[in-house]
Amino acid sequence: MIEVDNDEIISIGDIFQHNESDWTVTRIDNKISKPFEKLIASEIYAMWAIRIDKKIIKITMTDGENSTPYSLECSPDKIFSCGTIIEIEGHKWRIRAIHTGKGRTLRGKREAAEIKRMYLHPPY
Repeated sequence: MIEVDNDEIISIGDIFQHNESDWTVTRIDNKISKPFEKLIASEIYAMWAIRIDKKIIKITMTDGENSTPYSLECSPDKIFSCGTIIEIEGHKWRIRAIHTGKGRTLRGKREAAEIKRMYLHPPY
């Protein structure tokens, strides 16, 4: 729950602070679950927001036939590059591919904010 004035207009993309974190509004619904681009606060039944001051990247670590899921928390502006070696829980992994939601790349680099999932393989 967040507190706002009844006559405040909330829009998708609005940024606010809650519990010392930064958030952006991604969806606003009225009482019949119809989504709106903007709505007066008193008419909002449900609102969705995502945290924008941290990014959690889903990771798949594959070693031979075994794949292990993992999540990495970092700054949204951190850069990840395909081919780079990173360490997770004391083990080294090579970034094999980066998936942005628009497609997977085996080359190049992306900011964490753009990344949906990274695929890691052992460096050998």
